[in-house]
Amino acid sequence: MTGNHGGRRRKAPQQDRPARDNDLDISQGNSDGQDGAEGSQPKRRLQRLTPQQTQVLEGFFGICAHPDENQRMGMSESTGLTMQQVKFWFQNKRTHMKHVTGKEETYRMKAQNEMLREENKRLASAAKTSFCPSCVALPGLSPSGEVQRLRQENEQLKQQLSQLRAEAHPSSSRPFQLDPSMENITGRENDMDAIAELAQSAMHEFVVLAEAGGPLWMPVPGGSFDVLNKMAYAQTFGARSSANVILGFMTEATRADDMVMMDAKQIVDYIMDSECYTSFCPGLLTSANTTKIYKWPTSAGYNGAMHLVTVETVFPSPLVPSRKCTFVRCCRDMQNGTVIIVDVSLDNGDGTVKCHKMPSGVLVRSLNSDASQVTVIEHVQVNDTGLHELYRPSLSGLMFGARRWVSSIVRQSARMRDLFVVSKSASNGNTNGRKTLMKIADGLLAGYASGIAAVPGGGWTILRGAGTEDDIRISYRRNNDDSNTAIVSVCASFHLPVPHRVTFDLLKNNLLRPKWDVLVNGNSVREEVAVCKGVGGGIDDVVSILHLKDPPTGENRDNIMILQNSSYDVSGAFMVYCPVNIQLMNEIMSPSDTAESNKVSLYPTGFYLLPVEDTALGLGEDGATLVTVGFQIMLKLARGTGLYPRSASTAVGLMTENIATIKKTLTSSHPIFYRRQPPNNFI
Repeated sequence: MTGNHGGRRRKAPQQDRPARDNDLDISQGNSDGQDGAEGSQPKRRLQRLTPQQTQVLEGFFGICAHPDENQRMGMSESTGLTMQQVKFWFQNKRTHMKHVTGKEETYRMKAQNEMLREENKRLASAAKTSFCPSCVALPGLSPSGEVQRLRQENEQLKQQLSQLRAEAHPSSSRPFQLDPSMENITGRENDMDAIAELAQSAMHEFVVLAEAGGPLWMPVPGGSFDVLNKMAYAQTFGARSSANVILGFMTEATRADDMVMMDAKQIVDYIMDSECYTSFCPGLLTSANTTKIYKWPTSAGYNGAMHLVTVETVFPSPLVPSRKCTFVRCCRDMQNGTVIIVDVSLDNGDGTVKCHKMPSGVLVRSLNSDASQVTVIEHVQVNDTGLHELYRPSLSGLMFGARRWVSSIVRQSARMRDLFVVSKSASNGNTNGRKTLMKIADGLLAGYASGIAAVPGGGWTILRGAGTEDDIRISYRRNNDDSNTAIVSVCASFHLPVPHRVTFDLLKNNLLRPKWDVLVNGNSVREEVAVCKGVGGGIDDVVSILHLKDPPTGENRDNIMILQNSSYDVSGAFMVYCPVNIQLMNEIMSPSDTAESNKVSLYPTGFYLLPVEDTALGLGEDGATLVTVGFQIMLKLARGTGLYPRSASTAVGLMTENIATIKKTLTSSHPIFYRRQPPNNFI
């Protein structure tokens, strides 16, 4: 008889659902005297953790993934769990994080292996074709293949130089407005012979400097970048050397490289397009304008392009002057899928401008369709008379150097890959809404940097203060409407005797946040959504949405969410955030793609961190940190007199109290975040 035996259907074996982060496996194995069939497995029992328990465990995991016995005991007392349960939770969490980041890490390692394989091929080829220049000239010896290749390349460069001189002309078919800072170079900007020769010489110097492992560069311990060996540079380039600097100017020259998860052509397009260039480096560039086009390539791409570009770079601190520089930018395709973009100033470096760019630029080497090797060289002579004494102990080239450019390119590329490739393949949420949120988060960082940095003009009126802890700076910018309101920026920089790495971890930790963040106002904080993850799978680099929780119940509080943009690098770290109404957040995240980021007005609050007092442990791992804290708010203006004096006094008092709370919270001992032995030793 076939059928279901009297209408009773046999139940399918029930599968165990996968454990979540707030599930705790408390199975202890077979106990003595337990009956059961031979070979049977004990049934796993999962205990659902409360929101408060999860918050404590997640908060500590953000600081230290491997707690010792004393730390597990402290968490056991705080959560009511046993030490064994705490230990199991951390084991499960570490396994989960490895699984999450494993796929992207595998892809990254494959790209790195491809890069090393190409490097080995290049070195093997160079070893086979090595020659002695003095022996080649002896009679009876035929030139090697490498010598012939170099001679052919030299002839090609001479032909390209002649062609550039013939094709270039002083006028352009497009109208341009020259910047006032370019008045001192108007005499040279139309001398095409001089510009072509200068560009060719700069390209040659840049290619020599871009090579790693030679005597021209000295690595910074743990810093992921190199500083220029000025003696070796003077011996190599002679009269073009930057060894002799005029009074009041200093030379900064750094080199950094890294792997970027983006196609080489896309990277070149972002850098050569001025508008995209600014969005590719938010918080670093406030403006980038192509003021003249000397040569535009006839074929697709930018090979052979030569532009006159004016950029303004900033460091997010009121105590560090911005740098405005005008230079020629050239792009050239090289062998084996390599592209170089070279920048060089037109002025003669006589001190008439505050920033003179020596041959600098970006080398992009294609590894595969989704990965490239990027090398950045930043070599400038700059007037540093406006730099505050608080920032002079920092490492030369750290604030505006090559490492900061590379970290920005790597971060933005990784986030775009996570947004458009990883999340899409995993069917993870609404791509249009996440794209809008990422654009808004970049705007937060750019707005924070421009409002706090010491940028002359820019629409900001400085009301008072230099920007130190004892002299807080207040500036404002009028809104372009009839509301008689202004965006007010309040900021200050101060020294914190806590290592750079630890400072970032503690600021980002949601368990400590209610102690210092006025915006949180004593509520607990929980990360709801990771909009897009960058370097390292989003542990240190992520755009996220936070929600305030009521401490007793763990339920969402009010209708306010927090959009946060944070990232860590040895050259500097930042955490910028702002409150967002939940209705606006739902509109942005709607699949209809009707919300546009340029219609959203948000006022950022945040921190920018810079390591100082480098030690043998490596940059950022010891020493202290220079912290810049700032917030923006919209206030009513007094008729004809600017900001109300009472409003300014209230803002100064709020910032002073906030700085004191932050310093006390981050420097005081806490049993969860600091090891008990030895004392005052940060995790």
